[in-house]
Amino acid sequence: MKKEEILTTLEETAEKLSIKVDYDDLKKGEVDTKGGLFILKGERRILIHKSLSSIEKIGILTDLLASLDIEGVHIPTEVRDILEEKKRRDI
Repeated sequence: MKKEEILTTLEETAEKLSIKVDYDDLKKGEVDTKGGLFILKGERRILIHKSLSSIEKIGILTDLLASLDIEGVHIPTEVRDILEEKKRRDI
């Protein structure tokens, strides 16, 4: 699976978990983050710095999604393996 396909699948997985994924310029002003998960008006969102490479975006989404319950969500095997491996490394 190509990195762009992995990124798209991770974004779709977030959507299946009712989490909206947005990309924006997070390096302006006093904000200094590559991205994160937050709640805005009761809605879960993932916000990622738009200028990051696909690999960095994949890393952020993997870190965030691996910490959530994805048991009942249909995810292609290759991407599920990436998330499960991240969970194992964090234990």
